Amino acid sequence: MSRTDTPREEEPQSDTPQAILEDLLDEHDYEIFEALNENGRMSDTELAERVGLSRTAVRRRREKLAESGFLKILAVLVLQEGDLAYGDVRVSLDQCVGPDTREDLIERLIDAELVYSLDSCLGEYDLFVRAWHESLDELKAYVWDLLGSEDAVEAYDITPVVKTWKAWDRELNRPTADDD
Repeated sequence: MSRTDTPREEEPQSDTPQAILEDLLDEHDYEIFEALNENGRMSDTELAERVGLSRTAVRRRREKLAESGFLKILAVLVLQEGDLAYGDVRVSLDQCVGPDTREDLIERLIDAELVYSLDSCLGEYDLFVRAWHESLDELKAYVWDLLGSEDAVEAYDITPVVKTWKAWDRELNRPTADDD
């Protein structure tokens, strides 16, 4: 068989998750991630069969990924399935307050039970907060209580989310004519 006849694995396109992660995860680690992303309760035996490694090798790789903090298996609530209200809160911080005041706010937001995501960002806003509650009225009151009297907060706005089609790399719903 000549070199040109040898089957070659195709390289992933540069805008795929696998291509972006290729410097961090080899092919087997990426396959383990994909399998666990589909089913976080998959056993090492099932993983081994899926990725073509021994159960011991798969367990070692999975544990190494978890110990590094790069891979976490989480349970998440799909809020819209429970008819719960959730929204994105964009927060501008007061640049005149000291870093300790800003850090105290971030600590309180991290500890807030109905805040499920908190990100620092660049641009017009400094923080991106995702929060949820029973209803939009309750969400508004919760965010008001959380941020309204904070010295570190210059301004904030809430955008209620009415539908989520994809989250955590998962399709939740497909748009339909009824969504318009």
